[in-house]
Amino acid sequence: MARAYGSSATLLMKRENAYGSRASGDYVRMPFNRCSLGSEQGLIDDPVLGQGRDPLAPLRDVINDEGDIVVPVDPRYLGFWLTGLFGDPTSSTVAASGYIDFAANPSDGDTITLDGTIWTFVSGVASGNETQIQATATQTIDQLVTDLNASADVNIDDATCSRPTGTQRLLIPHGTAGAAGNAFTLAASAATASGPTLSGGGYSHVFASGADVLPSYSIEVGMPQVPAFFVHAGVMLNSIALEFQRSGAAAATLGAIAQGETRFSSSQGGTPATLPFSRISQFQGSITRGASPVGNLTSGSLTYSNNLEKIETIRSDGLIEGADPTVAALTGRIDVRFADTALIDDAAGGTPVNLEFGYTLGAGSKVLFSALEVYLPKPKLAVDGPGGVQASFDFQGAMNETEGRMLTATLINDLDVTEYA
Repeated sequence: MARAYGSSATLLMKRENAYGSRASGDYVRMPFNRCSLGSEQGLIDDPVLGQGRDPLAPLRDVINDEGDIVVPVDPRYLGFWLTGLFGDPTSSTVAASGYIDFAANPSDGDTITLDGTIWTFVSGVASGNETQIQATATQTIDQLVTDLNASADVNIDDATCSRPTGTQRLLIPHGTAGAAGNAFTLAASAATASGPTLSGGGYSHVFASGADVLPSYSIEVGMPQVPAFFVHAGVMLNSIALEFQRSGAAAATLGAIAQGETRFSSSQGGTPATLPFSRISQFQGSITRGASPVGNLTSGSLTYSNNLEKIETIRSDGLIEGADPTVAALTGRIDVRFADTALIDDAAGGTPVNLEFGYTLGAGSKVLFSALEVYLPKPKLAVDGPGGVQASFDFQGAMNETEGRMLTATLINDLDVTEYA
């Protein structure tokens, strides 16, 4: 007799057209670490007396179908879960960009290389792929900008360069939006490039907290050895929890509430679609405060909840009528080694701060959670022995009046604008 093993389990997912109406067609095969989503129906002791000391058969109670799904943090697949949490994203195409910083005025013979084309600085009259060195670095970069933008070179004309005011930086945004610009290479003989290539090109999907209406999904948990395939209809996503630490695999814990479960002997997910899977490690994470890294950070966490309220109407099938979002909540924690009083000053003064929790996998591949207005409690600093003193801040989020929301989640990946909607 075959036995079910988690190593062979499958999790398929598809958006429903209407709440509780099981989705048909081809689902998406989702990577996952653990899943406790399941239906349970308790028993009620029979209250009838007068039939002797032995009890009568118990009564069946209502059906509850909920649980947690732990998934890897992936810049593509995570978008499906975020759509369930926040609703449809606002998606746009983003061009790759990069820069070259000059600490000093270039010398005769110094070069930069843009997408394989070598450009040389000369002290005399410039010709071809050359720029004449001017009296100051700023003036030389301005001349370089003029020369590059006038070039007919098939590689260089892919970018439109500029010098931001007050800098000695050559800014290089790719002329075509999308992931293709991430392959545009950069190098410099006597200056500092932002990286070996431009980065950040692709598609930006921005999710905002506070939506009144959220989509529902059908999720199939399959045990093919038995075989048994449990399809949960009317799945609403209630919460997401992220832990940031120094090492390990990055994962997100999602709280889900479903209307009901149906067991089948074969998969109902059609021919499941798959996407390229990119695993993210914890060391690729960061937490910033006001665009600057939080100093001496040892760990952090972030939890967002829709606080779904189950609509428990009287029904003959024992199922819930739905799950509606109520007042959302944003909580979390940052743990730091006590080295300065910046965060304690914010806490003591009741000053809200902006915290951004993110993972950067590479060029054009990012996951960002921006808590726009966070309030910190004043912590108690305890000295527990000769080791370092640590401060822990259990924060709470609130709606930022300017942005009109409490939390923004942004994915940058190579999926087009229709993938999640």
